[in-house]
Amino acid sequence: MVSMKQHHLLLLSLLSLLFLSAALSAFAASRQALIGGRWDHIKDAHKSLRAQETGEFAVREYNKQSERNLTFVQVVTGETQIVDGTNFRLILAVEDEKHRKLDYEAVVWEDIHRRYRNLTSFRGLLL
Repeated sequence: MVSMKQHHLLLLSLLSLLFLSAALSAFAASRQALIGGRWDHIKDAHKSLRAQETGEFAVREYNKQSERNLTFVQVVTGETQIVDGTNFRLILAVEDEKHRKLDYEAVVWEDIHRRYRNLTSFRGLLL
């Protein structure tokens, strides 16, 4: 037969384990947010100076690499991902040499401390 004192100790132990489990889960979630890996939406990317500058960079770099002559219009939407620096995944509105409006997805990695950017990918979208 379980005494009242043993019953309370068992209940207290279970509650402690439940609290510890919840605390560890919250810690793991906050640590993941700090480490990165998840893509976060850029609110009003079409107004964000940093997103627009990154989009302009992406088009300039693509033009250099491909010998094209696309013209940057604006960032339509975008996301960031914190890694060892910041990845930008942007949907860009551009114009080609024949003044056709096209959409591209550009991924740019940026190391703000070293003032370095790298165009990771640039591909046309069929929207």
